[in-house]
Amino acid sequence: MLLMLITAPGCQPPPPTPIPPGPSDTPRMRAQKAKRLGQVSLTSSVAHAAELGPQGLRVEIYQLQVPFGTISKNAEFWKHIDENAVDVGTYELLLKNGVRVGHAPVAEWEYFRNIMSHYPAITQQASLVAAEAKPVEMPVRKTIVSQNLFYFDAKNRMQGQSFDACENLINLSFQQTPRRTDAMRVTLCPVVRATQKRLEWSPLNNEMEITYTAPQRLYDLNLRTDVALDSFLIVAPSSEATWPTSIGNNFLVTPGDADRMETVLLVIPAAIRIELAR
Repeated sequence: MLLMLITAPGCQPPPPTPIPPGPSDTPRMRAQKAKRLGQVSLTSSVAHAAELGPQGLRVEIYQLQVPFGTISKNAEFWKHIDENAVDVGTYELLLKNGVRVGHAPVAEWEYFRNIMSHYPAITQQASLVAAEAKPVEMPVRKTIVSQNLFYFDAKNRMQGQSFDACENLINLSFQQTPRRTDAMRVTLCPVVRATQKRLEWSPLNNEMEITYTAPQRLYDLNLRTDVALDSFLIVAPSSEATWPTSIGNNFLVTPGDADRMETVLLVIPAAIRIELAR
């Protein structure tokens, strides 16, 4: 009878909120595992790794959705972030356009994990491996009927544009930092993919309406930063994301049924340098 009550439908507790396990598979841990298996040996010396050369690139991407203000307005959270790791010009431009970025050490992952465990986070994870630079599309808002974007460009001039029937994406590319074996260069760029129409005429003078999609990349607002292998990149809304026409609001804030949600991107690099045991 007790077994029937335990297994009866509706009596089971709800599943726990998924929280990203974090960058547990670090180069040092892979090296220890490889030595135990006796199959491969991974270099722990940066100088020796430079002699071997990179064998591949790996990056883990987490997209977290938490209630608005959980990260963007959490002053204690940002005390653990190195916001000076991004060059001053890029950082200030993104900040006033509603985007806040920084680097955080992998050693403090448990701190961030504990913060996120207090909120109903919605987690999406992707792990990518490539032998060279590889572009990735990350949809952040889909099926937008219309939107107005106003932003500051690289020359601190206000720009504005309206889009109909569009979706917002963030393009990401990653590659090994030139002349460095301990860092990965990560580039992010906001993209608006809008549906546009134009009229054309056939040889018989019949009018035809052609529908096509045209991506518009906002290169003035891209982020290019070198992330060390013992750190990860954090991208979140800033306080300026409260403006409905800002980049941060339209790319990192999602309107929900009862509350707004903010998207936090975590980009974790990893170098793969393997020497087969003979």
